[in-house]
Amino acid sequence: MITNIQVKPLGDDSTYREGRVYCKPWDTEIDVSLYEDDVTLEYAEKCAEAMNSMPQELIDTICRAAKLFCLEFFDAISDEWRAELSLAVPVDKDTPPAEMMKYFRPYALVVEPPADPSRIGYQLACNCDWEEEHGMEIDVLDGKLVYLCEYGGESPWDNHTDEEWNYALRVQ
Repeated sequence: MITNIQVKPLGDDSTYREGRVYCKPWDTEIDVSLYEDDVTLEYAEKCAEAMNSMPQELIDTICRAAKLFCLEFFDAISDEWRAELSLAVPVDKDTPPAEMMKYFRPYALVVEPPADPSRIGYQLACNCDWEEEHGMEIDVLDGKLVYLCEYGGESPWDNHTDEEWNYALRVQ
């Protein structure tokens, strides 16, 4: 499932492994990043399999959270900045959440060392049309959306229960 795994430099003396995997929900090929040696290829494959078999309920939750993120981002920026954004179709409160799939695209599956190898936790790093500078981060743990906001290098293993900017909490 994960192909073309290569070791790449990361800073002065460290490295990470990167490969490619097909992302079924978005029908595209994306990078897979394994940032520490503690992540086995077997565990990364389980994460890729979980990503590719996301239940519709999880996809719907992601889309609802992304819509809320998009709408609040638009409210927070200036009219000039908003006018410069190039959404194919404007997003508003009446936009069906499923339409959000058109406005963000994962470019990487990020797999960190699992806090508990019997559980599946992964991150999707995404480009999105409304937050071009930082993009969007989706963290999933055990098939549940635990974090969604601008990309900040969070982890599905972090405690996200008190973060007001975590849109995953606001759509559960």
